[in-house]
Amino acid sequence: SAELVFPSTSVYCTMAPRTLLFVTLASFVAMGAAYCPNGCSGHGSCGANDKCTCYLRPNGDAAWTAHDCSLRTCPKSAAWVAVATAANEAHPSVECSNKGTCNRKTGECDCFDNYDGIACERTVCPGDCSNHGFCYTEKQLAADADKTYDTPWDAMKHVGCVCDLGYRGPDCSLQECPSGVDVLKGDGNSKGRDCSGRGICDYGSGLCKCFTGYFGTKCQHQTILG
Repeated sequence: SAELVFPSTSVYCTMAPRTLLFVTLASFVAMGAAYCPNGCSGHGSCGANDKCTCYLRPNGDAAWTAHDCSLRTCPKSAAWVAVATAANEAHPSVECSNKGTCNRKTGECDCFDNYDGIACERTVCPGDCSNHGFCYTEKQLAADADKTYDTPWDAMKHVGCVCDLGYRGPDCSLQECPSGVDVLKGDGNSKGRDCSGRGICDYGSGLCKCFTGYFGTKCQHQTILG
């Protein structure tokens, strides 16, 4: 048997050598398990070789990173730009889609200009369509035209404005002018011409400035010379 002495309490304890060996080994195991850096910051589990395994997001991606799991990760999406690894393999899933920086404290993406979304995964419509339209993805734009565009990598990434009736332009900021049939039977509104093909449209006001010899809100009348 072996005798253990605890000076602070002056207590003597006698135990068998095997029991003493077991207690000693258990103490070393407990000490070894406590050496993961920073205790994995409470965001991971401590494993073999004092290495942290950080907790995961519901989708399986790591929720935390760094050797002590102290830094947040950010949402991922298909990269806008990356090095191609094979044919049709140039858009891996990466943090902030390679169009933003990850805030390691909050786990949120700080997107570059003209990119938006929790992972900077889509572009933005210019001027928010000037409050005269809706911002649609390419998939939505195709569906609106009774077409299908849902398999390409950018189907839900590039966006564009669908302007309200009476507005046009990439940001729907231009106010259309009235137009009709050309009074001289030339190309009028049927060919996409403003002001019936007999004037210039002021897109700021939506009013026609008719050429000399024509008048009307749509420049649809010809001046008759007497």
